[in-house]
Amino acid sequence: MKSRVYFLPANNIHDPSLISEHLPSLITKSSMPQSIERHDLVAIKIHIGEKGNVTHISPDMILPFSKAIIDIGGKPYLTDTNVLYRSNRSDAVLHMKLAQEHGFGLERCGAPFIIADGLLGNNEIDVEIDGKLFDSVSIAADAAHANSIVSLTHITGHLAVGLGGTLKNLGMGFASRKGKLRQHSSVKPWINKSDCTLCGECVKWCPEDAIELKADAAEIDQKLCIGCGECLTVCRFGAVEYNWRTSSADLQKKIAEHALGVAAPKKDKIFYFNFLINITKNCDCINTKQKPVTDDIGILASSDPVAIDTAALDLVEEYSGKQFRQLCFPGIDETIQLKHGETIGLGKMEYELLRL
Repeated sequence: MKSRVYFLPANNIHDPSLISEHLPSLITKSSMPQSIERHDLVAIKIHIGEKGNVTHISPDMILPFSKAIIDIGGKPYLTDTNVLYRSNRSDAVLHMKLAQEHGFGLERCGAPFIIADGLLGNNEIDVEIDGKLFDSVSIAADAAHANSIVSLTHITGHLAVGLGGTLKNLGMGFASRKGKLRQHSSVKPWINKSDCTLCGECVKWCPEDAIELKADAAEIDQKLCIGCGECLTVCRFGAVEYNWRTSSADLQKKIAEHALGVAAPKKDKIFYFNFLINITKNCDCINTKQKPVTDDIGILASSDPVAIDTAALDLVEEYSGKQFRQLCFPGIDETIQLKHGETIGLGKMEYELLRL
């Protein structure tokens, strides 16, 4: 049986407040309300955007989800985890402060913002899974403790895995610091000396002080490097390189298995939404204004995380006339995470699209 994916077109609506007016119909017609029971503590997984980012999901689009959960009798809270790299989201204090600055507060969103993995990202629970790479994964404790989860994902490209979709929002977004480190363990960059200008930005932003400026170029200590990718993000000269063909495939599979650690224990108590709006080449961790790579398309809803990401890729191609990777990162096969997710029982790539 094909998984159902509901589609609310929004390609001609650019005002977040207007889009939010149509969200209750999508919520009602999908089976999201069936995943929530009275008195449930409901985690609404979001990404508040790095400081300076403006293309993340608008806070104005969150309120309909909070209201729907409250109407059922649930207790919603917005949540995310801390990041590995130096950022305004690297500890709970800075992260919650930035959430407030970006408008993700109780009054505007109808729910408080809570960090799921604690002050420093080490509040975690090891969850046993039937994976190909892992027997257990480290998940943020307050994601595991939630009675229900509603995942709100902004579809973007991603420099390491091609697609930043629901699987990444769960697998990377709900992993504890240890879980994130395990995912990045094989993603080790190096410096192309001919392109390095010795500007020092990579040194400044490296969270583990693994980069040192030498006489002719910066140099990364592979023993200290945690593979977070911050150096690649901040280098403006293309001097930081990865072996994407190997590293990306491995990282995508690890993300899928961490997503399984979040989703499997919840069974029918987790639901997913993909926002195909302001689709950018890089994810919302980028701290500058990004230009969308295609027009807005709409919003998807499903109980299947693999199906909803597959549908997102298909709709981008249908509306833009180009494959997702052509718009973002041509050298990365972003479907590896989906195929692996299907292999480990996370969901199905085959789906039925129900247009609203």
